[in-house]
Amino acid sequence: MSRRPTPWQEGRSAGTSRGLVTKLIRASVVLTALSMVFGAAASSSLLDDTPPSVAYSIDGTQGTNGWYRGSTSGDYVVVHWTVSDPESPVTSTNGCEPGPPIGPNTGTTRTCTATSAGGTTAITTKVIKVDGDPPSGVAGTPSRGPDANGWYNHSLSVTWSGSDATSGIAGCTSAAYQGPDAAPASLSGSCTDVAGNSSSTSFAFQYDATPPQLSSLSVQSTDGANIVHWKSSSPNDVAAISRVARGSRSERSLFSGTAADFVDKKIQDGVEYRYNVRTFDQAGNASQARTVLAFPKVVSLGKNAYTPRTTAQPILTWPARRGASYYHVQLFRNGKRILAAWPLKTELALRPHWRWAGRRYRLAPAQYAWFVWAGFGPRTAARYKLIGHSTFIVPAH
Repeated sequence: MSRRPTPWQEGRSAGTSRGLVTKLIRASVVLTALSMVFGAAASSSLLDDTPPSVAYSIDGTQGTNGWYRGSTSGDYVVVHWTVSDPESPVTSTNGCEPGPPIGPNTGTTRTCTATSAGGTTAITTKVIKVDGDPPSGVAGTPSRGPDANGWYNHSLSVTWSGSDATSGIAGCTSAAYQGPDAAPASLSGSCTDVAGNSSSTSFAFQYDATPPQLSSLSVQSTDGANIVHWKSSSPNDVAAISRVARGSRSERSLFSGTAADFVDKKIQDGVEYRYNVRTFDQAGNASQARTVLAFPKVVSLGKNAYTPRTTAQPILTWPARRGASYYHVQLFRNGKRILAAWPLKTELALRPHWRWAGRRYRLAPAQYAWFVWAGFGPRTAARYKLIGHSTFIVPAH
């Protein structure tokens, strides 16, 4: 059987054939390498079909009701972004850098946009509201005004109010006070805004609910005046004094002021008076009202519709009689005469003890009757004319 000759058998050299094979092999290796590079790139773009992942965090102090109260660095917050894509590089971003700081506001947002081979992602934050300032102008308002001279003498309540320019006031407190006595006393209250910021202040006032104590009330009856004495808890207490005459229904105000005694010169002889005394402190508290009776020191002849009670040593008086040289007075107790006197003036001051007609007498508690005559000429002439008679009572003390 005959065979076709190989190329080199047809006149080509063996060296030439082997060179061609070598070139073909080298070309194949280059093509294979290029195919791997471009193929890997094409494969990579075909495998990334998701955009970048974008997330954020807010560096700030949480308040209430969805508000922020700023941060440890100030009254602002900062948004921090995290952008990633594990499948292909992120080629561009917009708004994804931290900041700028977000200060006090009623609501704003921030947006981050990121792009990679897999597409574009845009994330917008929730509404960010920032208020780091506490309420301003916080003050307490009492439920009523002071009772007297800037003082309160019974319970009161205080309500606080304020304003907030950003988040607004959520609420304010109130408080009541019922003691103890203090000058000053105080109540504390506050206002809180919607973001949770609070501002507090105190309301100061003077409080005294304790009435003064009135003591040592007495009256001294003299010829022409009644002197009322008393003591109160404080020398600054104001005393109010009124009186009612026996047999009268009308009460007359006499005095109001700071003192420890009062001299009543507008009295009538032989009239009993009841003095009503009460003291008031600076807060308007009133002491318990107390009364004291003033018996007349001077008893006039026949001027009263009742038998007056007198002091322990009364003075008997009567009207002058024209032409009288002297007067004659006789005093009786239980129908028995116990004194006779011949004064030259129109009065006779009785003593607590005396001697008459050889016996000793004293002005003991009892009812007495007395008579007055006008004497004319010398006493030896015994010319008398009755002026009148009356009675009085020396009460037990």
